[in-house]
Order: sequence, then C-alpha cells, then structure tokens
Amino acid sequence: MARSFILALAILTLLPTLCLAQDTSTSSSLTSTSSTRTTSSSTRTTSFTSSGSASASSSAIATKTYSIPTLPTTATLPPLNASSPLIQLVLPPSNLLYLTFSICTLTSNTTLLPNILISNEDPPSFDLGSRSVIDQSSGGTKVGGYNRRNNKNGNTWNVVMDRGFGNWTMNNTLGDMASVNVLFGLGLENDGETLDEIDVQGGVIVQMSASGDGPLNSISSSVPFLGDTTSSQALIFSPLLYASESIQPTYPNYTLPPAQLPLNPFPTDDLSPSSLIPGNTSLSNNLTLYIVPTNSDSSPTINGLEYSTCAISLAVNATGFLAEKAIVRSNDEPEWSNVDDQEGYRHYWAVGGLSAGTNYTTWIRDDRGVWAGPVWFTTKSESFPCQLVLPTSICPSIAYSAPLPVNSTSSSTPSGDLISDTSPIQSLPQELITLLTENLEGFSNSLLSQACGRDLYSHVSTCSDCFASYRDWLCRLVIPQCSDPNLSSSGDDSSSGVVHRPSSDNRNGISFPYDYDELLPCLSICNRVDRVCPVNMGFRCPRRAQNANESYAFIGEDTDSGDGSVEGGIRSYDVFGGRWCNG
Repeated sequence: MARSFILALAILTLLPTLCLAQDTSTSSSLTSTSSTRTTSSSTRTTSFTSSGSASASSSAIATKTYSIPTLPTTATLPPLNASSPLIQLVLPPSNLLYLTFSICTLTSNTTLLPNILISNEDPPSFDLGSRSVIDQSSGGTKVGGYNRRNNKNGNTWNVVMDRGFGNWTMNNTLGDMASVNVLFGLGLENDGETLDEIDVQGGVIVQMSASGDGPLNSISSSVPFLGDTTSSQALIFSPLLYASESIQPTYPNYTLPPAQLPLNPFPTDDLSPSSLIPGNTSLSNNLTLYIVPTNSDSSPTINGLEYSTCAISLAVNATGFLAEKAIVRSNDEPEWSNVDDQEGYRHYWAVGGLSAGTNYTTWIRDDRGVWAGPVWFTTKSESFPCQLVLPTSICPSIAYSAPLPVNSTSSSTPSGDLISDTSPIQSLPQELITLLTENLEGFSNSLLSQACGRDLYSHVSTCSDCFASYRDWLCRLVIPQCSDPNLSSSGDDSSSGVVHRPSSDNRNGISFPYDYDELLPCLSICNRVDRVCPVNMGFRCPRRAQNANESYAFIGEDTDSGDGSVEGGIRSYDVFGGRWCNG
C-alpha cells in the first residue's frame, strides 16, 4: 500500500465567500439568502425575527444562509466577525449524516469561540432550552464530553468543541429523511437568538466537513511516540497499529528465542481481528507526518487549536520549510518492534533539518482523515554529540540517541537537495553485538535449567517473560541513552538521572568515541527482571536507601512508586518529550 512520507504541505485558501472542496468528482453549487436579526441597543442582545427587515429603532444584523446541495463536501466558511457574526448552512435531506468542525483562525480575543447549534426541524429551531441533556449518540469530545440536546427526543443540538475540533452525527435510519440546518454564531447564546455585543479584531473561520458515509475527519485516541531527538533530527513512531506478541513456548519442548530475534515482515494478508489495537482500528497504514515549530505565530498550540485539522494545515503551509526537506529515513511498511514496551507493528520517521534547541509539535494523519496527536518534542543543543539508534533484532526496544560512532550516510530529496549528512544507526557495532549475544545466550542456558513451562515455575509469569525482561534490561545498560543536561526532565525528590561519562570510562569492556551525558535507566527496568525471574537465578536490584542511585533513576523512597513505570504512577516520559529516566 502506498504511503506518504513527506511532511504534508496542505494549502488552504480562505475566501470571503463559502468555499467547497468536493471529495468526489461531482461539483456543487451554492445558493445564498439572508435573514435578519435585530439588536436592541439597550440590552446588547439580538432577537431572531422571521421578517426580512428591522424596525426603525434597532440595527439589523443579517444572517447569511448557504445551501449545500450534495455530499460529501468540505466547506470553509467566510469569517465570523463583529459585523457579520452569524452564518447558517442548510444541508440536503438525509437520515444518516456525519459532520466535523475545525476552527481555522481566531479573533484578537482568542478565548472567544463560535457557538455551533444544529437543528433538523422544519422550520429550524435553534433554542437549546434551559434543560438540555447530554446526547451520546450525536458524538462529542474526550475532554469536553458529549454534545448537548434540548431534550431526550429533541431536534436541537449544541456541538461541544475541544481544542478546535467538534463532531456531530445523525442516525435516523428508521425515520423520515430530515433537512439539517447549522447555525454558527460569534457571541451567540444557546437560545439561538441572544447575540452578545462583541468588540474584536479579525474573524473566526470555521471549516465543516459533511458526509453520509462516515466522518471525513476524526481524532484517534492514540498518539505518536517520540523515540528521541538530536540537535537536528527526531525519531518519531506511529501509534502501535497491530499487536504481535511473542509466542509463548510450552513444555516439554520449551525453547527461548535466539539472541537475534527473527523479525517477521508485516503480514498484510493475514491480520487477525485480535491483532487490532483498541483506538487504532481506524488508522490505516497510509500515514503522513506533520511537524510545525511549536512557538511559531501560526502554531495551533499557541491558540489552543491543536485538534483542528484546518489550523494544522494552515500552520504546515505557513512553515513550509519542513514540507519536503525532512525525511532522513522511514519504513515502507510497518515494522515489528518492542518500542514503549508494546510488541507489534508501527511506522517510523527519522526527520532531519530541524533547528537545535527548538520546540516542535507533531501529528500523524492517515488517508481516511483520522488524526493522531499531537505530541511535543524539543531538539537537543547544538553541541549534543550522540546519534539516533533504530530498533534492531537484538535490541527491539532501543529507539533513542546513544554515544555510538556517527553513521555518515547522507540523505537528500528527490531533487538532490541535502537533508542531512548523517543518518540514524540501523546496525550496532560488532563489539556491542558480541557482548549482548554472549550475555543473552548465557542467561538463556541458565534459565532453561529452571522448571520452564510448568506450574512449578510460576502461576503469573514465564521463562519467556523473564528472558524478554532481561533482554530489555541488558540492552539499556550496554547501550546508554544520551541526555542533554540543559533539557532533561526530572521530578522533585528524584535521584540524579543524568551522569557525565568521559570517553575513557570503559564500561563492560566497551568504550565510546566521545564524552556524553547518560540518562540512567529507570529502576523499573531492573525491578521487572527481579519480579518475573526465578529467585535462584540470583538477579537482585539495589535498594533505594543504599546505592540504587548510582545505576538507576527513581523518584522518592516509596518502593511502590516513582520507578518510571506506568504502575508506579510516574512514567519515564511526558507528552512534551521530557524524559527523566531511560525506560
């Protein structure tokens, strides 16, 4: 299946009249009419009237009404502003309708958001009433909750927005087809009539997508995963698309996997329903990566519009230097890894051409209009020496920067422009592979002398669990993760998670080519091996009150929390790309 690896450059033209971008080859024409709303100067509110004129003692505000004759379509509305705060859309009769809304731009008062009211009555009524109820069937957002309805069986809804995005669904398959009217108002109250006086500069622009077959845009509950950054590159993974856990061996033919894991290609023709990840089933394999500088004037994050598909597209357009000169390396099909402690298939992108010490925001979008994200990250300082390392067959959980020799393979755009003069490391140095292989094989031989595959071993874990945990622990100790001390994230009362290592520091018989600052492994990485492996294997972790802080990072003295695991309450990283331990 074809995939898009460029950082999408979506050009959105905002016109003073309603624009339609058809999702089919059928074109649409629009008709426009006007009604009036009369504003009383004493109460600073506006009353809706069915007449086409206003009384002599009041000023008139016209409501422009547009008809959309065919679906599916995406319409970018004219600006809602102080002089033109109301727009009404009339959609064709339907018994199944999916609407999604994105706020493209805001006024000088960025807290002033449009109110979106929907009616499928004839004639339309936009009065939500004083006793509205939540309506799960019509949609909503994770943070804002479900949309509101004037009553249980009512015909008026208020669309709940969350960070620039909202949605509404009508499923009336057992009833008559109904015409749907959408009223957009700046300063509009939920009675559909009261219009507060506003004094702002600029206008709010809303984009609406409508379809009878399914939403043209939606937000996934999952987010991309940041591997790590250097001063000019970032390693970004898609959410886990398909789970594929290692097969558990059974007694009496109990065997453990080899040091070099056999990495099976993506099974495009053999995907079982059980492999689908909840929340990711709507994500296709055709993914596009979006990145914008977080602090740029056009960044959706600045105005709290990070879920708005329209605002994201505008931001990518405004910072177009990232559009084509970015991808250093990516995979054509999802590849298996154990990144973020999840076994399965993901896409990844190694992005170059970034500025040192800069904050960025990233999203992923598939070819069906499903968005995942955002997540944030910061590139390291200009002097940061380490290199990005991709997951390998021997260390499938390693996806971060490490003090390894530079991979001088350059990358360029199809037109020949240089993207980066270095590339992420895909194969570990042979001395590291030898050290890892010897330790994994030795541990495997000792472990197989236990009662593997029998209840005598354990009722809650297996030898395979023990071996996988040991592999992860060993890889993180042998391949240290680099840190930028000026950007490191740490909690209060934490052990010092960053240790400076000179190149002369020979660890486990391995020396590295330059000085670096190591982000210590999370204590949870050690604790997991201690927990799932047999006691007589002799694997023990240091205690916090003694010398654990010499080798591991943790927060506090409570042994039940602060070890960098999800179970411990404070995981090793946050949504802003900060890490306080390697895990």
